[in-house]
Amino acid sequence: MRYAAILLIALHCRSAPVTLGDNKIEPVYEQILRESSVKKRLADIDFNARNFTIEELFVLSLDRTEQLAIAAERTTIADATVRRSYGAWLPRLSVTAAQYAPLTPGFVVPGVRFTARQNIMTGLTEYGNVVGARLTRVAEEQNLRAEMSAHLLNVADAVLQLKLNHELTEQTAEAVRLTQSNLAEIRRRVSIGRNKRGDALKAEARLRQKQADLLAAEEREAQLKRYLVFLTGVLGEFSVNADTAPFTRDLTGKEEADISRRADIALGKTMLDLRKNELLAAHGGHLPNIYLDGSYRPALDASQTTSYFGGVVAEVPFFQGGQVVENQNIAASRVRQAELELKRAERKARTELEDAREAYLKAAGERTAYTESADAAEKNYRAQLSDLRLSLATTLDVIQAMEDLQLARASRASAEYREAIARMRYFVALGFLFPEPKR
Repeated sequence: MRYAAILLIALHCRSAPVTLGDNKIEPVYEQILRESSVKKRLADIDFNARNFTIEELFVLSLDRTEQLAIAAERTTIADATVRRSYGAWLPRLSVTAAQYAPLTPGFVVPGVRFTARQNIMTGLTEYGNVVGARLTRVAEEQNLRAEMSAHLLNVADAVLQLKLNHELTEQTAEAVRLTQSNLAEIRRRVSIGRNKRGDALKAEARLRQKQADLLAAEEREAQLKRYLVFLTGVLGEFSVNADTAPFTRDLTGKEEADISRRADIALGKTMLDLRKNELLAAHGGHLPNIYLDGSYRPALDASQTTSYFGGVVAEVPFFQGGQVVENQNIAASRVRQAELELKRAERKARTELEDAREAYLKAAGERTAYTESADAAEKNYRAQLSDLRLSLATTLDVIQAMEDLQLARASRASAEYREAIARMRYFVALGFLFPEPKR
């Protein structure tokens, strides 16, 4: 009775469908992200501020985009498969009714018959199906977590690129303004014979190029904003906080030894267990099929008699044409493949961790170097302005110094982007999805 009750409870358990845009975190995400308190994180988001961090945009995307919802629906299918596997242990009941013509009784007799069958053991089919369905359910959760890791990186990259492009747009707009001012000064100097007309033409060509660059940067920024809206499902006007400091992890290398939290490693181990279960089920082909079988046929008229039977049936396989042995060989090969795939995944994970760590360290040094270069370029620009006032430099020298400064600032902004995305990649490579909760 207890076993039957467990089966009935399992059969009535249902995975809730994923509903988008209801400001609620679906149970499937909570189950996968037990350690993250993801529901509380959604409740902590200030929607009125319309300024979202990377983490907040990622959490909002769980409720507002289809990509992860599609993957979550696959866990619903896996849940149904588990419940279906439990049903293999339950009895089979059926009723058969027949009416033949002509009505005169002959070799075939019309009537109603009730049949029942309760499987006790059919090799290891039922056991293997239940265990396999459960492992498949776990694998789907790990697949979903892997997709969430990739999605987090996509959201972070979109936010960081939007920040980078915004900085470049502002720099280009400032360059346009300064170039216009310098062009006016060159034209004034041309009119009094202090500069050649060619100098004005060169400055005007630079201005047109800067104006074109500004239009391209503005369009690029609009494209990135649309892409971020697509990734997160957050509509309306909003700004982003591209700070990646909460995602900072230890760079001493102590954490890289633990790769078990990564979804790909957990998935590899689950797939190995799944293949071992298939091998066990294949060995079950040598075991007998045992079940209870019964039938009851009531008498519907005087010409018929009530009949019934019941008993235990055992089917012992002796020879199946070699299929059982070959099924075992196939299953054993799949086990070896899963073992090799797990080893390859572990080697790949360690390589990714080391690459991400080294990229993060080098990006930090690169950002420092470009910052110093931008500071030097700014000092040169101010020196050229000072020399221009003393008639020691030309306006074209100032324009060239300004362009050098813009290029140095752009390089610094790009280096800051590379450092930030390297920090995010290292964080995800360690198997994390959320930074430490705020205290």
